[in-house]
Amino acid sequence: MPEENLSDPLDKKWLRVADICNGCRRCFHLCPSFDTLFGLLDRPDVDGDPFRLEPDALARTEDGCNYCKLCYNHCPYCPPHAYQLDFPDLMIRSRVRRKKMSGFSRSDRLLARTDWTGKMGTRFAGTVNAAIRNPLLRHVGRLVAGIDERAPILPFAHETFLERLGKRHRSPKRAPEGSPTKVALFVTCLGNYQMPDIPESVLRILEHHSIPVVVPGALCCGMPYLDAGDLEGFRLQAARVRDLYLPLIREGYQIVVPVPTCQLTLRKEFLQYGREEGVREDFQELSEHSWDFFQFLEKLRAEGRFRTDFKSSPGPLSYHVACHLRDQNIGTPVREILGQIPGTTIRSVEQCSGHGGTWGMKPPHYPLARKKAEKTASVLQENGPGTWASDCPLAGKALEAASGNPVEHPAVLLRKAYGL
Repeated sequence: MPEENLSDPLDKKWLRVADICNGCRRCFHLCPSFDTLFGLLDRPDVDGDPFRLEPDALARTEDGCNYCKLCYNHCPYCPPHAYQLDFPDLMIRSRVRRKKMSGFSRSDRLLARTDWTGKMGTRFAGTVNAAIRNPLLRHVGRLVAGIDERAPILPFAHETFLERLGKRHRSPKRAPEGSPTKVALFVTCLGNYQMPDIPESVLRILEHHSIPVVVPGALCCGMPYLDAGDLEGFRLQAARVRDLYLPLIREGYQIVVPVPTCQLTLRKEFLQYGREEGVREDFQELSEHSWDFFQFLEKLRAEGRFRTDFKSSPGPLSYHVACHLRDQNIGTPVREILGQIPGTTIRSVEQCSGHGGTWGMKPPHYPLARKKAEKTASVLQENGPGTWASDCPLAGKALEAASGNPVEHPAVLLRKAYGL
């Protein structure tokens, strides 16, 4: 890379990171980004020298990143190491810069606005779901929306979770004064518009534990904007989430989140990318009071408040551990909780499904995503017969499409075990 191109701090960081990664190569097997990076470094004209890389080397490397963040946990040089290496952050910053220069495609904008697409999808669920199943219309969708016609798409619910909540007269009333534990449920866009059984299962289980629950609304966490490199859109969505949930936190509520990506966003990504003057403390509060659903149940178990009045067992269980759960370093609370059900045996698989949010839906990336999903599904199949589960619904859909085996969310399995 010519010296005159190093005025941007991002390029300087890129060359430093490329040099460190070249000397380590521990992540060579994790994702296409590292295949690209090491392939470029190994060219005879580069000979391992990052300064000889072409100017587009960073963009080419970043294009293979689905932001699973497994490399961060895998890396021996991430903070607090003196090198302070954060490869996923470099990829996101590169994507943000690239999109500022090229602009956002129609596909970028459509896939990032999940609240809007969710509203439209549920309003016309019959028509949209039929289109999802129609090969000809899926080809049109590729041309119009930039979604590969082979990529698995979750169907839209005919009734959103919030509509279910209203019909069953479960109005989100405030908890009584003095309640020792009270929860604000983060429904997620996916839970509201496509998989309402997930937040409904969480709600029923919390009610079964006599936990007061408030449901203030349903918002996307904002991660799809980050996937698209739309930092401004991400920050606006972060502000919406803050405005909805921060007042509840200050009333003593804990935020419970059933999807690891959304929980990761509230706990870490708002702090890293939502930093606007004067509001970092707000995002710190959101982070400190946000819980993965099964992590919250683990807290109840530690306090002797977890109920074990199970009516049935899911039996042998092959559990895919979501990448964004692993990035949070909170262990595998699903294993701990579902392991309390008599007759349940659990085998975990810690491999990426390849879907990567919106990344694996796009035509250039889908073949790579599918190959990764097939590899992970084959490992699940090696565990023998039984139920498959993943706390990442998109990963579950990718694994289901790759194998033909249905994948359940652990909250749904737990609700069934309670007989709720």
